Amino acid sequence: MDKMIHLSLNTLDIALRKQAVSAQNLANMNVSGYRRDMYESFGSLYMSADNQLNARTFAITNGSGIFDPTQGRMRHTDMSTDMAIEGDGFFVSKKPGAAISLTRRGDMSVSSERQLVNGAGALILNQNLQPITVPPFRKMIVSEGGQLMIEPLNGEPGVTENLGLIGLISAQDIQLRKDDDGEIRPENAEIQPDQNVKIKQGYVEESNVNAIDELVASMGYQRSYELNMKLIKTASDLDENTASLLRLPNG
Repeated sequence: MDKMIHLSLNTLDIALRKQAVSAQNLANMNVSGYRRDMYESFGSLYMSADNQLNARTFAITNGSGIFDPTQGRMRHTDMSTDMAIEGDGFFVSKKPGAAISLTRRGDMSVSSERQLVNGAGALILNQNLQPITVPPFRKMIVSEGGQLMIEPLNGEPGVTENLGLIGLISAQDIQLRKDDDGEIRPENAEIQPDQNVKIKQGYVEESNVNAIDELVASMGYQRSYELNMKLIKTASDLDENTASLLRLPNG
């Protein structure tokens, strides 16, 4: 009976992990540019003994940090500081105390330090991987290629100031993953902007989480959890009944 319990416990572990991923996705479904976490891939580790009847199989994780790269829906905001990437690519960003990362989050603003940040408070970096300082302006203009210009607040109307290029990376030939801090980074490569990305100003990209799909999946994992708990209870009861029979006096 212990084999049945062992199998059910492994299945319980997988169901709980997958349910946690669905919960994470649902919690972030309203975050601009959020990339849906995908379930870890699971494999099997087979352990055998001299007596093959004592063999055991364990569920192991083959990969983590996997996310869905599908583009989310574009929503028009008409805010000059909002930007969305059309197609493949990422903004280059840096959160305080963290390593440089990649993001699709484009609900941007200017911080109290006059630096360009997104809705998560991450600095948006330029093509040289430096923060972008934005002086007071009456109008912001962003080209499709990421050229950032403003009409200074104290300048002549129609006269623009070039603030440089927003750091963009296509990452088409780079393997990406989500690190433990939830930020997207290359697995075995440095972040180097290539500007081969198209920006739409006045739009934000919504997350690519489908609430209905996540809820249906979560309910399926809950059913799997409940079923395996019943199997464990059944196996435990059978084991106890068998032991009771063996303890009966002979004759």
